[in-house]
Amino acid sequence: MISRRRLLQSGLSLAALPLWARAASDSALKTATGPDWAPWTGPTPPLVLPDLSGRELKLSAWRGNVVIVSFWATWCDPCRDEIPIMSTMAKRHREEGLRLVAVNVGESQAKISAFLKKWPVAGTVLHDRNSAVSKKWEAVGLPANYLVDRGGTIRYWHLGELDWKSNAVGGVVTRMLRS
Repeated sequence: MISRRRLLQSGLSLAALPLWARAASDSALKTATGPDWAPWTGPTPPLVLPDLSGRELKLSAWRGNVVIVSFWATWCDPCRDEIPIMSTMAKRHREEGLRLVAVNVGESQAKISAFLKKWPVAGTVLHDRNSAVSKKWEAVGLPANYLVDRGGTIRYWHLGELDWKSNAVGGVVTRMLRS
């Protein structure tokens, strides 16, 4: 389970938290990771999940690329706002090695497919049916975004909505691509 300190650093809205986490106030949560990326200080948890066709993929499949790993759900309004912007960024920087891995948390295949018809993802969609991987990645709310370097190590993370059009957010991605 996530520590209270890290929970208070998440920047989530109270409604996005699991019941056990709702004891923290909205204002405390919003001060957590701040408005943009925070450094990730722990080890990179495993990520092994099926894609929508049932084929199991591992994070190592994208080694050599900078990867945005985004945990999302169809009911998440900020997720719907972020996915098109992240997809545009992934397309624009594809030749430089940027990849988007969108991990749906706990929803049915039918819901995911209906969502993707309206909001296609320019990347790979994985299915975390029982939320086991999102828990290992400390994604206590949605969206939860992580930047993984070319070697497969998480460097940055953010819980809650990011302003993907800002220089603070996009600049970190660009610097990782060019380093």
